[in-house]
Amino acid sequence: MNTIKFLHPRLLVFAGLLIGGAISGSAAQDTGSVVLRGTGWMQDDFIGHSSDYNGDFNGKSVLSTGAQLSLSDTLSDRFQVTAGLGVITGTTLQPTATFEAGYSLPTTNPYVSEASFTYKFLNQDNTKLWLRGGLFPYTYNPDVKDLGLYLLRGPVHPGILISGYETEGMLPVANLEGLPVASIMGLQLHHEWGRFQEDFLLSSETEYYPFFDISPVYVASYQVHPSLRIGAGVNFYHLIPVNPVLDRYHGAQYVDYSDTAGGKNPDTTTEISFAGTKLMATFAFDPKLLMKQGLPFGAEDLKLYGEVGMIGLEDSKAYRYYFGGYLQRMPVMVGFNIPTFNLLDYLSLEAEWYDSPFEDDLSGYTLTNYSAIPLNSDRNPDTDKWKWSLQGSRTIQKHVMISLQVANDHYRPGIYNGPADNPPPLLEAILVTPKDWYFYVKLSYSF
Repeated sequence: MNTIKFLHPRLLVFAGLLIGGAISGSAAQDTGSVVLRGTGWMQDDFIGHSSDYNGDFNGKSVLSTGAQLSLSDTLSDRFQVTAGLGVITGTTLQPTATFEAGYSLPTTNPYVSEASFTYKFLNQDNTKLWLRGGLFPYTYNPDVKDLGLYLLRGPVHPGILISGYETEGMLPVANLEGLPVASIMGLQLHHEWGRFQEDFLLSSETEYYPFFDISPVYVASYQVHPSLRIGAGVNFYHLIPVNPVLDRYHGAQYVDYSDTAGGKNPDTTTEISFAGTKLMATFAFDPKLLMKQGLPFGAEDLKLYGEVGMIGLEDSKAYRYYFGGYLQRMPVMVGFNIPTFNLLDYLSLEAEWYDSPFEDDLSGYTLTNYSAIPLNSDRNPDTDKWKWSLQGSRTIQKHVMISLQVANDHYRPGIYNGPADNPPPLLEAILVTPKDWYFYVKLSYSF
């Protein structure tokens, strides 16, 4: 076993424990303010139409249930610790309908939702500075409901996009608010100064190979006006590897053919790295804050928000061959909250354009075939540049929430391919043409 592989994450966790221990030692007063939060849910996903070649999934339902508990203890006015556990169980799909009526056996996956500390250095009205460490949920765009969050969800090579929130990446991730988040294992330094906010993160990779590499991330936002917020960020994905050898894909090489003397001869050979740089920019505009007070709009009505990403800045012949030009690596998402006049908490319509030249499949990240090279097949990716989602929810008596969504997004229900899948991987998106869609209904209880 290569001990270097585990050096960086152990140092990061050890540093976090040292910082947390030193800070907790300075917590002079135990306030005893322990807060217990929890949620449980049932969800039914119904596949209206799928053009996936692996099987006939039309009309199939994917059922899931889960529960999560989170405990926070405020040890002083500066120091807080949080721990959370959860479990999710559900069905996945079979490639054909010849066994188990097209379903695999239910799987059950326990997970740690959070294990973190937070220390506040400054907590004034106009200036805030705090440090968080451990495992914790994070989002830089609180308005998104399904699509977006390109900076932190999904790998750089291949540039596959992730949607939804309950199966974020390859691990089950739930959050009490039921909104998209990224799970960060590492450190977050947060600073606020007036209308300006910024986050610096050191994130250890826990979802995609090579595991435990360190990615420095910087995110900033500015409240231009009470009605307008803009933001930007950069992610130096896998910048600090635990083992540099693992960050380069070995075996598949790019060959550029040039026409010389009437024939085609090899010209260039290059390896593709898992590492890369992501960029993003966001905005959120709420026109209600420019209108007269007393209008019958809900708090989320009329909000317009969006995000644009850049997944990978490398521009050699090899990277252009596999991932296309910059425009083909640039997902764009726009969302709008349709007015419901307080009948719903929100009703969000989101649309996304992404002109990637390869199929929406993360199967290269299986346990036997780690690859930064995207997959291609007879399915024509040119027919699937647009994604969309319509999602709404209603909270009843502050504890019960009913959520519904109909979408053609990056839905990955899990396709069971045999006993080697343990648990069945959530890798392949099955909505691959514009006519594909699914909907879900979810009932949850939170306290």
